[in-house]
Amino acid sequence: MTTTHTEGACLPSYRTAPTLALAAPEDHIRELTDWVEHASGGGAAEQASWENAYRWLRLAQGLRTVTLDMSYDDGGMCAAGGDFDVVWSEMMEEWQLHLVRLGYVRAALEGFVRVLYPDCTQPVAAIERAERQLSHRTYVWPMHSRAVAQHLTGHVRNQPSDTAASVASGVAAAMALHRQTVHGLAGIPAPIDDVDAKIHATGHEEICAAREATTAVMLGIQVLLAAAMNEGGVVLLDEDKYLFDGRLIPDGADGSRWVDEEMPYSEYLAVLHLEPGEPPEL
Repeated sequence: MTTTHTEGACLPSYRTAPTLALAAPEDHIRELTDWVEHASGGGAAEQASWENAYRWLRLAQGLRTVTLDMSYDDGGMCAAGGDFDVVWSEMMEEWQLHLVRLGYVRAALEGFVRVLYPDCTQPVAAIERAERQLSHRTYVWPMHSRAVAQHLTGHVRNQPSDTAASVASGVAAAMALHRQTVHGLAGIPAPIDDVDAKIHATGHEEICAAREATTAVMLGIQVLLAAAMNEGGVVLLDEDKYLFDGRLIPDGADGSRWVDEEMPYSEYLAVLHLEPGEPPEL
C-alpha cells in the first residue's frame, strides 16, 4: 500500500504557533480580498485599475484546487509505477496550487502599485518606500511579515539567512521564485521509494517555498495599502467590520487580546492574515 511520507514537511514556526499563527494562504487571501472590497484607491481615473487589481485578488480567492494526473499509461505499467504516479499527482497538485495563486496575487500587487505609486515601475521599490513611510508606526505592521521574508529568502538562496529581512526582500524573493517557474528554470521534484518499495512524496521544500512566496506577496500588498491609507491614497468605504466569530489579535505588549465586536477596518488590515484563534475561557 502506498503511503505519503509526511516527515520532513517544511512548516515554519509562525504557522504552527499555538496563538497568533499565520493563517493558511486560502484563508489569508479571503480576508485580504474582503478588505480591499471595502476600500477605494486613487481618484476616479484610477478606479478602473483599482477594480482590476481587486479582481486579481478575487481570482486568487476563488482558486480551490488544481487537478493533475501524472500517470503515463503505456499498457505495461506495474503496480509500483501506478503508486508512483498517484503520489506524484498529489504532490504536483499541491505545488501547482500555490504557484498558480502566487501568479494571481503578484498580478494584484503590480496592479495596486500602478494605482498607488504610479511613479514606481517596480513593486519591490514601492514596498520599500511603503516600509519607510511606516517605520514609526509599528502597530500597523503585519505580524510575522519579516519572519516570512527571512524564511522564504532562505529557500530561494538555498541557505538560511542570519539577518532580519524586510517585507520588500520577501517580495523580491517571491518574484524571483515566480520568474524561475515562468522561465522553466525550476526543477520538478519526483517521488522516491524506500527499501520496502513504498513510494514517498518529496518536494517539501518546493511546496513550502511556493506557499511562503504567495504569503510574502500578500503581506507586501498589506504594507502597501497601509502606507497608502496613512498618506490618504486609500479611502475606506466602511468604518467597521463585524467579527462574527471573534478574533485574537496582538495587544502591543507581546501578548494577545480577544475582540468579538466591531473592529475598524483600518486596524483590521494589520491582523487579517492571522488565524482567528480560540476565545478565552469563560
